[in-house]
Amino acid sequence: MKVAVTGKGGSGKSMISGALSRHLAARGRAVVAVDGDPNPNLGISLGVARETVETMEPILNGLIAIGHTHDDPTPEPEDLLARYGVGAPDGIVLVATGKIERPTDSCLCCGSHLTTRQFFGDLPGDGDRVVIADLEAGLSDLVWADPGPDDVVLVVAEPSAKSVEIARRAAVIARDLGVQRILGVANRSVGDDDAARLTEAIGGEVLVVPEDPAVEQADHQGTSPFDLDPTSPAMSAVGALAARLVDGG
Repeated sequence: MKVAVTGKGGSGKSMISGALSRHLAARGRAVVAVDGDPNPNLGISLGVARETVETMEPILNGLIAIGHTHDDPTPEPEDLLARYGVGAPDGIVLVATGKIERPTDSCLCCGSHLTTRQFFGDLPGDGDRVVIADLEAGLSDLVWADPGPDDVVLVVAEPSAKSVEIARRAAVIARDLGVQRILGVANRSVGDDDAARLTEAIGGEVLVVPEDPAVEQADHQGTSPFDLDPTSPAMSAVGALAARLVDGG
């Protein structure tokens, strides 16, 4: 199974991606967590030490460093995973696709998008393996990632009207790409109206992740909310999402 997580900046995509990865790993899945943001932070949500996140080498940056060009054959995704993957808790493997570190004449954003597409598209998500891609905020990276009919798109939104509108657009794009499984995540929900508005916007199933002080506390501490309290309301809700993905068809 391959899961693309999309939504507006600040909606909580990385938190959802990290907690979902931890819950799926706890259920015995082999999880590959892909950080598609040019400013990668998924590792913090996974429970990876900040020093490791800061020093890990994203795929695009590593290939540029060894002189790889667009004219060279694309390396096999399993080789890229072995070379650039970093160990995370519960056996999860974290890999970033690209990171903007300094001014350059080339477009690292486009390179990061393309690397996300190639890696996410080519890395098998079969058997017990789950590939979870935390995409860059907004809609561009969803188009670049190009999820297909067998993939899952999670559309994350917090209660603001802008976030819900981005979610609506994301759902339209996912359907245009042929994605069959589109699930909404009403993050930081404080009432039934939040989930209802998102359900209407995306025209599909929505799972609720409630507002949770434990998540805010983890964010302030720079740690994983799963490690801070795996039974908190938000983490329990993400656990239900993991069960839905694995058991719900």
